[in-house]
Amino acid sequence: MRNISSIFLRRFTTICDAGPSSSIEKKILPTLSFCEYIKVKYPEKLVKLDRQVDELNEQRIEIKKNTGFRHFFKDLNNRVLKNSMAELICVGSMVTKFVNKQSDFDFVFFPKNDEQRRKFLRDFHQNPSFKQNFMNVFAKLLERESRKLGEPVEKIVELPRLRVPLLIIQFESGLSMDIQFPEENYHAIRNTQLIRCYKQCDERFTLLFLWLRTICDRLEIRNSKYGLLSSYHLLLLVVHFLQSEQALSPWPVLPVLSKNHQNLVSADLSISQVADFIKQDPPIIDFQSHNKMTISELIIRFVDYYSHFNPSKEAIYIEKGLALKRKQTFGDVKLQIIDPYSPTSVCRSSHAATAFFQAINFIRSKFKQGEMIASLPTLPESQQFLRETHFCSWRLQMNDKTIL
Repeated sequence: MRNISSIFLRRFTTICDAGPSSSIEKKILPTLSFCEYIKVKYPEKLVKLDRQVDELNEQRIEIKKNTGFRHFFKDLNNRVLKNSMAELICVGSMVTKFVNKQSDFDFVFFPKNDEQRRKFLRDFHQNPSFKQNFMNVFAKLLERESRKLGEPVEKIVELPRLRVPLLIIQFESGLSMDIQFPEENYHAIRNTQLIRCYKQCDERFTLLFLWLRTICDRLEIRNSKYGLLSSYHLLLLVVHFLQSEQALSPWPVLPVLSKNHQNLVSADLSISQVADFIKQDPPIIDFQSHNKMTISELIIRFVDYYSHFNPSKEAIYIEKGLALKRKQTFGDVKLQIIDPYSPTSVCRSSHAATAFFQAINFIRSKFKQGEMIASLPTLPESQQFLRETHFCSWRLQMNDKTIL
């Protein structure tokens, strides 16, 4: 069936090359699905899109090679917590290698011993005075030792009242460091391991995420501190699309790791085990997808899939590799993305859902017109979206929040 479809598309691509006035083209194009329409109408732009996404990946690899900041954070960790019962565990993009020039560097404060960890968590989260004092003293210690390492601090923000208390350290050089003080589940450590394992399965996961992050940044809909999407939200949206037969049938690009590799990503693994995993080299995952789609075709299908996704009726379950019916909702609709480590959605803001689906529908309409397909990384078409959404509630609410 797939071969017949390919022959069909090649046939009509040749016909359409005769020119836009072709009567055959006018009759055939309206009958095609969205994905087939884009493939027939704009084949040269899709080839260019493949190259542009590869260039994004090359830039990521170059940034990854810069190990200077890694050595600084390692030295800082050793100086601040040397001979201590705790350590700073690196999470997020530094571990998954999804870095870009704007990446913050994320860490989790992690007591090493199980019993001491339980005691610290109890004191920290149940005693507001202890929490405030601990974060204040720890911030001053980081500032002092950073200065000694030749990386002076410009600003420190303590946010003890957040659901996950946070220290934000901004350095004069432009580096930024976030330190989380989570509860006992240590979600950031577990989801870092999950994403790193998915990344090992197929390079197209990396490529599709890089495209999506670039698009979302240009459309200004990625900023979790303002209640919009986070990088983790984007990664899970990509994981769901690539592992679900609802999106890619009959052959997904990714496996459902929670089913096939529980020894690496199960929620039943102790947090000490998972912390050890992410300090080691990435695992080798024996998986080969039968799906051979190019990244440009996957991008088209991603946009088409989420343009038909109804967040008020569907919830994404990463552990099951499916989108299932959700309970009836009233009022503002939140995007329900359930990862393997939490019974509730990791996306808690209705603004994130509104912004994402508004952006997806904008991208879909532009793709149909042949725009935004091959204009990375600048995406001049994004200016229209910024103008059209300037007075949307999800943008206006950002004006009422002060970050840093």
